[in-house]
Amino acid sequence: MPIDFFDNKCKSSSNKTEFGLCDDPPPPTRPAYIDETDDSKWIGVVKNKDNKEVDFIAIDACIEIKRADGKDSRRCDGVLSFDKSLIFVELKSREGGQWLKSGREQLTITIEKFKLEYNINQYDDVYGNVCNSLRPQSHFGHATNIQQFYDETGLVLKTDRTIEI
Repeated sequence: MPIDFFDNKCKSSSNKTEFGLCDDPPPPTRPAYIDETDDSKWIGVVKNKDNKEVDFIAIDACIEIKRADGKDSRRCDGVLSFDKSLIFVELKSREGGQWLKSGREQLTITIEKFKLEYNINQYDDVYGNVCNSLRPQSHFGHATNIQQFYDETGLVLKTDRTIEI
């Protein structure tokens, strides 16, 4: 069954110069979403200097993606969409060494499913981003995960809390 990644029931939008991406603590009763007012909840921060209209389509807890055995697949929190660009986003709020590996895997699964439904080449810019509010500028030791993501998807993986539009 086809997966509609652009289902409007899971979409929030903003054209503010700065807004946040939020994912309430587990258990996930609500999909990830945009917040423009309470920066204490922001896991990811979007800088939108040109005030572009940016959509955030929630995927986890909203769009059903199944594994071959019929069980729910792991998936990323959502995708930012603007102009002809897509940024697949996984939101983390944790310390420890496995947050990036886990986020990379969730992004990879989601992007591979997306590629089955859509021609990714119709977009000018597509990449993955793992935002961790507890590690806002953590780059040290990420080369292996970044390279593995590229090998698996052909896309760039970023690990910044701040996403520049």
